[in-house]
Amino acid sequence: MLDRVRRILEEELTPKQREALIMLGLQDIPMEEAAKRMKTNRNALYKLLHDARLRLKKRLSLEDLTPQDVLTAFEPK
Repeated sequence: MLDRVRRILEEELTPKQREALIMLGLQDIPMEEAAKRMKTNRNALYKLLHDARLRLKKRLSLEDLTPQDVLTAFEPK
C-alpha cells in the first residue's frame, strides 16, 4: 500500500502540492510557517491543498480505493 500511495502522490500531484502536503500533513508545520517557506500566503496555500486533496480523492476513486482504505493500511496492528 505504501508503494501504491507514493506512486499516486508522485503521478497525481504537482511538486508544490506534494511539498505542501508533506509540510502540513507529515511534518506538522503550521500553515503560516509553511506559507512563508513556500513564499506564498495562507489563502494561496489553502487553495493549493484543497486542489491537491480533490486530485487525490479522484485518483483514489479511479483505483477503487477510499481514503479510509489508505488510512486503515497505516494503522498500527
